[in-house]
Amino acid sequence: MSSFKSTKAGIQKPGNSKKEAQINALFSKITKGLMTIYVLFYLCIFPLCMNDRYFDILKFRFELFWKPTLAYGIIFLLIGLFYLLCDTLYNGGAVRSSFLRNFRKEGEKNKSQNRLWKRIKFGSTDTAMTVLIVCIVLSTVFAEYPYEAFWGDRGRFQGLLLWLMFYIAYWLVTRFYSFKKWHLYAFMSFASVVCIWGICNFFLITFGMFRDADSIYRYTFVSSIGNINTYSCFTGMLFGFSTASFIKAEKLTETIYSYIVLCISCFAQIMGLSDCALLSTLIVIAVAPFALCENWKQVSKLFVSVSTYICSMKVVALIIEKGIPTMNDMDPSLQITLAGKQGFTVLLMAVLVMTLLVSAYAFRKNGQDAGRSIAAFKKIILTLIVIAASGVIAVLVLANTGWHSELWEPYRNILIFNDSWGTDRGLVWRLAMEYWTKDATLLAKIFGYGPDTFYIITMDRFMGIMQDAGRGMFDSAHNEYLEYFVTIGIAGLAAYLYLICTSVKTMLKGKYSKYCMLAVAAYAFQAVVNIAIPIVTPVYMLLMFAGIRISEKEHKI
Repeated sequence: MSSFKSTKAGIQKPGNSKKEAQINALFSKITKGLMTIYVLFYLCIFPLCMNDRYFDILKFRFELFWKPTLAYGIIFLLIGLFYLLCDTLYNGGAVRSSFLRNFRKEGEKNKSQNRLWKRIKFGSTDTAMTVLIVCIVLSTVFAEYPYEAFWGDRGRFQGLLLWLMFYIAYWLVTRFYSFKKWHLYAFMSFASVVCIWGICNFFLITFGMFRDADSIYRYTFVSSIGNINTYSCFTGMLFGFSTASFIKAEKLTETIYSYIVLCISCFAQIMGLSDCALLSTLIVIAVAPFALCENWKQVSKLFVSVSTYICSMKVVALIIEKGIPTMNDMDPSLQITLAGKQGFTVLLMAVLVMTLLVSAYAFRKNGQDAGRSIAAFKKIILTLIVIAASGVIAVLVLANTGWHSELWEPYRNILIFNDSWGTDRGLVWRLAMEYWTKDATLLAKIFGYGPDTFYIITMDRFMGIMQDAGRGMFDSAHNEYLEYFVTIGIAGLAAYLYLICTSVKTMLKGKYSKYCMLAVAAYAFQAVVNIAIPIVTPVYMLLMFAGIRISEKEHKI
């Protein structure tokens, strides 16, 4: 049974609105259910999954992401074909016909009404993600070692295959994921387990993870994540996420729970012992006033968040002073070292006093219109950030140009850029640029040497230099953006940066999407001195994709 619908454009093809609604409801229920399982698995369960402890964690997580994601892509393709078959058999092909008319740009109204059109039409983040994948595909095609570029098995499995899976995941999550508020708290709960595990490891409680392994690894591997630098990627994302949740929470129970998770993430950031965590902390604190604070209650929560982090640093420093055995005994952390300085207590007291004053002011305002005062507060914060950033740049320039070198000598490991800077990051960055300026062809400069082929570049050209420096190999630049610059080229790096910028812009539109945005910002900033690795990048990408989806749904409401 079918009926004809008339419009200004003419007579439409037959279709039964009741049957179409039934078909849409059925397939919507199936796809939403499948995507809820997918998103929650990778945000909650995936970070805790292990096979043979740390011995095969990289390969295991890589396979745990790409195989199910590929299967999901095939399943959703079959569901889509079955959807069109049902439309043909029971709805006279009305959905397909409507989509084809929309594709020919026959009417904006029809576009907004057609469910299939909504699934496929492009937005800014769609364009950014697609351009990035095209660039990585071309990089692989033009690569000197295309097999290695596809699998990424000579690096950290961040080759074309993984990026194709990210592309599949992008379309599935941004089109079919149905956001529920409890998903946010599920992520924070499971992420807290990862962090609590890492906190236990800080006190050398290893749960037998290092059996049959050199005891030295207990000082560099933690939790269900592995290397402390990789762990800091994860803790930074949770710190950003929980900070946003705490500041934006309205109900008392949500505020209390978010604050508990925030405390856990603060200690995890500090006890992870990776200096990369300092960058993710700073960017969260710098972005939060502008992205999250709309009234003085939220500003007071921001100050509470900052106070909590600084208090956590001091607590950990006091633990170290007590002589309790910890991971910090092997290689002292910068954050813990700073917290142990005498002047740090003055900073802590100043922040606590400011927190009390701002909280008292927020209580006095009690929901009154604070538009102008909040705007003034943000201008002050922006000015302070500019001054601080300018000061850091000035100090770095002076320290590296030799101006009064005696002033910087005690801090040369941090301030002076040379081959040994950042645990030999200076050396690997120099080698990367030496390859790019002296050896890379024009095509390689545009599209790169091939995704995740940095190991091949260094082994083919700089093995002697690495051995002389006491390094067996460099399979990563320890700077995501520099590595992309070399391995997927100028075009690939530009597309990746465009994806981050458009995603952040999209996520800023919603309330709950800002939770994901701050987590993405935390990861993206610390990536300047860290590596991309599929132990945590699936979580990063899923937060980005889910944030985009959440923002679009919130913005429509």
